[in-house]
Amino acid sequence: MSAGSEETIVVTPHPQHPSVVTLRLNRPYKKNALRLDDVRALVGHFARLQVDPEVKLVILTGTADAFCAGADINELNALSGDAMASFIEMQVDFLSRIVMSPKIVVAAVNGVTSGLGNHIVTCCDLALMRAGSVLHFTGASKAIPSLLMGTLVMPMTIGLKRAKSLYLRGGKLTAEQAFADGLCNAVVAPADWDKELDKLAAEFAVRASSTMAHNKFQLNQGVYQMLGPLKLSALAGGSYLSARGDIPTGK
Repeated sequence: MSAGSEETIVVTPHPQHPSVVTLRLNRPYKKNALRLDDVRALVGHFARLQVDPEVKLVILTGTADAFCAGADINELNALSGDAMASFIEMQVDFLSRIVMSPKIVVAAVNGVTSGLGNHIVTCCDLALMRAGSVLHFTGASKAIPSLLMGTLVMPMTIGLKRAKSLYLRGGKLTAEQAFADGLCNAVVAPADWDKELDKLAAEFAVRASSTMAHNKFQLNQGVYQMLGPLKLSALAGGSYLSARGDIPTGK
C-alpha cells in the first residue's frame, strides 16, 4: 500500500473492552505529522465518540516510533490566508474537544513528538510515555508560534520558568523528565507497553461514565476557566497572522 493511500487515522475498539477506543495516527513516513484533513478527521471522530454512550475511554497514540511530529510543515508552507486560519481553527477545535469531552482521553506517547503533538499530550487527561520517547520543543527555532490551548496548561504543570524556557529557547523532555515534571503519569518499558495499555483499558471499562465525566469537569474548571476567551484569542491571532500573509512555519 502506498504512503498516500492508507487510512491516516485508524479507529480500533479494544477487543476485550469495546468501551475503550484507540485512535492511532498513521503517517509513520511523516512521523505522524497532521495535515488539515487529518485534524478534521480527528474532530469528526471526537464529535461521534463523545456522544456515544458506550464509550468510556479514548486512547490517542501513533504508529511506529513516533507519536505526533506536529502539524505537517510541507502543508503549512503551502497554505495562506483563509486556509491557514482554517488549519489553526481546526487544531484549536481538536484540542478543545479533548478537554471538553465527557470521555477520558489518554495520550499513549509511543515515540518522538513535537509541536501540535506536545499540545495533545498536555491537553489529554492522562499521559503514558514509552521509555525512550521524547517531547521536542522546536517552535522557537523554527519561528512557529504555539497554540494557546497547550501553553495555558503547561506552566501550571511544570512551572512558569520551565515552560518559558521550553517555548522561548527550545529543548526537549525525555519520558523520565516529563514524569518528574508531572507532564505524564507513567513511563512504561517497551516490553510492557501493550500490557500496560490493556491494563488501563480494563480499569476504565468498569468505571461509571457519569462519575468520570463529572470529576473531569470539576477538575478542569480551575485550569480551563478561561478556555472560551483563550480559544477566541487563539483564533483571532491566527486570523491576524494570515491576514498579514505570515505563514508561521519559519519560512
